[in-house]
Amino acid sequence: MNPLSDVMGGWGIWKTVNGEKQLTTECIENVIMMVPFSAAVLWTFGKKIGNGWKKILWQSGKIAFIFSISIEILQLLLRLGTFQLSDIFYNTVGGMIGGLIYCAVMKARKRL
Repeated sequence: MNPLSDVMGGWGIWKTVNGEKQLTTECIENVIMMVPFSAAVLWTFGKKIGNGWKKILWQSGKIAFIFSISIEILQLLLRLGTFQLSDIFYNTVGGMIGGLIYCAVMKARKRL
């Protein structure tokens, strides 16, 4: 087996089925899952976080990272899933995208 496919498979991008590499949607699903979560958290606590897009991006990334770590540790401790670093990475990226969407919506809302 190719070591590169093992590395890529570890990040939830490719899986091998009957000797063939197939693209999985797990990484996209993890990103999409965190977008509304971080946007809702930012909408709830927006006044405490501030207005700058860099600050919003940083806070949304931290929120998503902490939440993802919590989920993965619970999966590990309760043996309900597997602890995957790729899930933490993709959830954090999704949280940051949610933060950027929140920032864009708030700027558009001010213009109206």
